[in-house]
Amino acid sequence: MSEIGEILLNLTKATEEKDETKIIDNLKVFPKETQLNNILLIQELLKFGNRDILKTTTELVAELAKLESNRKICTSEEIIKDLLNLLESNDPDITINSIRALGNICYENEAACSIIDKIGANKLLSILKEDCYRENNELTTKTAGLLLNLFNYSDNLIKSSLKNGILPIVEKLLLKYSQQFNKNESLLMFLVSIINSVEHFLDEQNIPFTKELCQLLIDIFKQSKIPEISIPCLEIFHSQCEQVSASEEMKTLIAKEGVCELLFEHIEKYRELAIDEESRAVLKMACDFIVVILTGDECMSLLYKDGEGVVFQNIIKWLSNEDPDLLSTGVLALGNFARKDVHCIHMMKKGISKKLIDILKKYNTSTEIEDVKIQHALLSTLKNLVIPKENKGKILKEGLIDVIYPMIKINHDLVVFKLLGTFRIVIEEQVSAAFDLLSRKDFIERLVYWCYNSEHLGVRGEVPRLLAWLIKYCLSVKPFTMLLTVPECIKCIVEMISSNHAIMHNEAFFALNLLYVGCPELSDENNDGEIALSRLVTILVDSKIGKNLNFVLDRYADKMDRPTIENLVNFVDGLCNSEELVVHFKLVDLITPLCKLYHNPNVCRIDKLDRIETLLSE
Repeated sequence: MSEIGEILLNLTKATEEKDETKIIDNLKVFPKETQLNNILLIQELLKFGNRDILKTTTELVAELAKLESNRKICTSEEIIKDLLNLLESNDPDITINSIRALGNICYENEAACSIIDKIGANKLLSILKEDCYRENNELTTKTAGLLLNLFNYSDNLIKSSLKNGILPIVEKLLLKYSQQFNKNESLLMFLVSIINSVEHFLDEQNIPFTKELCQLLIDIFKQSKIPEISIPCLEIFHSQCEQVSASEEMKTLIAKEGVCELLFEHIEKYRELAIDEESRAVLKMACDFIVVILTGDECMSLLYKDGEGVVFQNIIKWLSNEDPDLLSTGVLALGNFARKDVHCIHMMKKGISKKLIDILKKYNTSTEIEDVKIQHALLSTLKNLVIPKENKGKILKEGLIDVIYPMIKINHDLVVFKLLGTFRIVIEEQVSAAFDLLSRKDFIERLVYWCYNSEHLGVRGEVPRLLAWLIKYCLSVKPFTMLLTVPECIKCIVEMISSNHAIMHNEAFFALNLLYVGCPELSDENNDGEIALSRLVTILVDSKIGKNLNFVLDRYADKMDRPTIENLVNFVDGLCNSEELVVHFKLVDLITPLCKLYHNPNVCRIDKLDRIETLLSE
């Protein structure tokens, strides 16, 4: 018989005879690397009332459960329940051995975790709560580690633990043990990771993530030198600041406490080591977090500091970085800084727009999916930079149109959406640029293609707006001849009338009115204004102008503001000079919803409204 077999036989016999001395003697020499065949003996030993037997048995179970095969054998509801009950023992050795045993049994063992989930974790929470009565943190550390492991497998256990007050318990422990950070790193690692596990469920449980807890985690993050603490802290910050319910106060607190500056240091220090998928994901999260913080208005101003802020200066440096994640972060962060006109004007003076345009030159013909992020980021930032009127002319001189024009061949909706917005914003009151773009048939055809082929609602909404703005700001009727030859170009603007947005109604009325008034002016040696106008009328009828006007008036007549009403009435009044359109309007019964305007206090030109009503009533 082998030595292990003999010890097992002696232990079994002693247990049957209830010989406590021999039980203890055999337990002490029981080989800890033994592979168990069954757990009957352990189940019996855990029922003994003798403290020494319980102490030695729980210690042995903890050691045996380090082997994966033994973990499976020990995955028994009876054993786990007995170990949980022993957590209430007055003997600290039994308690800590039981925690160790449970921790080892549950390690990467979903079945064992499910058993505790079924029984409940209140005893574990009690141990954490009673930490103040103990002289050291060993039991607290091992209990926190066990809870963290359990949370990895059970959302239900997280929810029940939140209901039973785990968040304030852990917050209190963090406050206590962060005072001696280096001494308590392992415990702090578990505690921060517990917060990271539960914070996703706080809103669901109506539990606030407090400013005090945020400050505490910031202090821990600033002290930490190990990724096992820094990364969970960052994940918590990122998750909380991304939530719709996240308060500006939290983002501002993070900005004031220098977290972004510290992140820059970490990124610069470790970015060359981010070569595997996991470390690269952490780098991306850190970069993304900086951008998220800058979505806060106060944060943006705090970190900009009149262009002298450390974060702002570092962001500019990243524009020269070849790392795609750092480059895109730099560009997106600048886009968030550029949400304030004074920042945009200052950034233009610093030559940042020229740097962005130069970067875009490298990507403006790419159709590779990996370049979408940087293309989107560059266009987003450039779009923000051109919002102030004084920036538009300057950036056009820097060659913006020539650089972004090749991007009309790109088909990725997110890029196209930003591209359209950039075109629209930059041509505002820029006559030459608007005229140039409106005169390019390939450009107009591409816009119409996107309007009717893109699945992106934003793209379909931007196209008619851009067309309307080009018509408004080109200050010329010359491009109208070509517009009338592009199929569905005018229809695209007509259908904008049925939008749910008042600003788009107004833009459509104004642009279509300019077209209607401008077409007769096309008469020269090459064009006949009357023919152009007749063609426009046919297009308007084919585009169901009456149906669209009927819709918008029926739904919004009593809510329209004065400028929209004026543009609408002027437009319809002009259209009523066409017999063909009058017949068309009568067929769709336009007069009924049109009369709703009489009840809108914003109507000024009652005479025009009366004229339209008379014409449509005949």
